Amino acid sequence: MAVSGPALPLFAEETATLGPAPQVPQPVQRNQPDRVVVRVEAQEFVAELADGFKYQFWSFNGTVPGPLVRVRVGDTVEFHLKNAPGNLQPHNIDIHAVNGAKGGAELSTVSPGEEKVFTFKALAPGLYIYHCAAGSIVDHIANGMYGLILVEPEEGLPPVDREYYVMQSEFFTGEATDGVHAFDLMKGLQEHPTHVVFNGRDGALLGTQALKARVGETVRIYFGNIG
Repeated sequence: MAVSGPALPLFAEETATLGPAPQVPQPVQRNQPDRVVVRVEAQEFVAELADGFKYQFWSFNGTVPGPLVRVRVGDTVEFHLKNAPGNLQPHNIDIHAVNGAKGGAELSTVSPGEEKVFTFKALAPGLYIYHCAAGSIVDHIANGMYGLILVEPEEGLPPVDREYYVMQSEFFTGEATDGVHAFDLMKGLQEHPTHVVFNGRDGALLGTQALKARVGETVRIYFGNIG
C-alpha cells in the first residue's frame, strides 16, 4: 500500500461498514476499485476484562479489538481518525499494510477532540494488523488499540457460509485504583500477562457469544495475534 496526505480522485465512493468482533463486513462485491471512506474513533473507557474485574481500556471505536476493515486491491482508502473529546491521551494508527510514514501514524496523530485524514492505496492483498503507535507504543497496544484490515484480491475470496473475526491478546494488569485496574508496565516488560483472552475479554467467545455454524457449512475465520 502507498500512503499520502491529500485525497486522490477515483470513480466512486463508499463508506466502509464496521462492526465489533467477531462480526465481519460483507465481502466486496465490486469488480473495480473505488474510494472507500473509513471512519474510526479512538475511545478510552472502563469496562470488564473479566467478571467483576474492571479495566481502563484504550480502543478503536469502543471495542477491543477494533473493527475489521475490509477493502479490495486497488481501492483508495480515505481514513478518518478522530480522538474522542473526553480522552486523556493522544492517539494515531499504524496500518502494517501501508508503506511509508510509519503506516499512517506520522499523518494521523490526534489530540483529544481532534480529527485527521490520510489517504492510501491498497496495493497488496492480505490480512494485516493495525495498532496505535503514539507515545509509548507498548502502553497503547497493551490497553487494546489494535485490529485487522483485510485487503481482498481482485478476484475476491472463495465464497463461504460464515465468516468470523477473532484476535488473541494479553493484558498486564496492576493493582486497582477506585476499583479500576490499569496497565502494569513492569509486567508488560517482563512478559507476565495476567489475562490471555480472545476478542478483548475473558469468555468473549463462550456461551451465548460462541461462534456458531451448522453441520456442512463452510466457515472462514480471520485470526489476529497481538500478544
